[in-house]
Amino acid sequence: MNHTIGLALSGGGIKGIAHLGVLQYMTELGIRPNRIAGTSAGSLVGVFYAAGFRPKEILEIAKAEKFFNYSNLLLKRGGVFTPDVFERIIQKYIPHDSFEQLQIPVYITATDLTNGALVVFDKGPLSLAVKASCCVPLVFQPVLYEGMYLSDGGILNNFPTDLIEDKCDKIIGVNVTAVQKMEGKMGYKKMIERTFHVSLNNSVKNKIEKCYVYMEPPNMGNYHTFEFKKIDEIYQVGYQHARQFEAELLKLIP
Repeated sequence: MNHTIGLALSGGGIKGIAHLGVLQYMTELGIRPNRIAGTSAGSLVGVFYAAGFRPKEILEIAKAEKFFNYSNLLLKRGGVFTPDVFERIIQKYIPHDSFEQLQIPVYITATDLTNGALVVFDKGPLSLAVKASCCVPLVFQPVLYEGMYLSDGGILNNFPTDLIEDKCDKIIGVNVTAVQKMEGKMGYKKMIERTFHVSLNNSVKNKIEKCYVYMEPPNMGNYHTFEFKKIDEIYQVGYQHARQFEAELLKLIP
């Protein structure tokens, strides 16, 4: 039986590199999704993959462009960074900058802070959607678009299985911001990040049952959102975790 496979990728800053490890293992098994839904870092990974880049190629781009690395960000007034870096990266590597020209349909979430509502992008400029979706609160300036201030899609929907559940019959979900027991002391920055992640995962539990395969790479709480120096380690965590689901994944192959 030929399955229509959906892939849901959570946000999580640099922890989203674990998505690439999962995609690499899926690629080795010959599994390619038919639909992708992504939030924040998941949107960034998702559009590169849907544009035809292989997982290891995306990893090298992430290293070259320093995805989610403070040293690559431009500080603006008010103590926050501009999210324009995400727009630049998309336009540099995916020059058509268009949802309509992707090889796989992609759905991206952003949060409309002006009206307190979820916004879903599935057409138009990729760079705008990714930039808005990756606006981590209290770190990046919101994106002004059509009278709305847009921020991280994870605020309202960090694990967007619902965007594709009626468009496919099997969903593979990867959540890299699952709340696990925290080790060590809680400083100010860690407190802010922990609070945000607890909030993000509030609506995840009822979505797990929608997934044919649900992956939660372990110990992601040990990595900070912008801990770029651990990029290779995070990639391997995702890859090794995906290998544990070989039997379930192989059932998706006709």
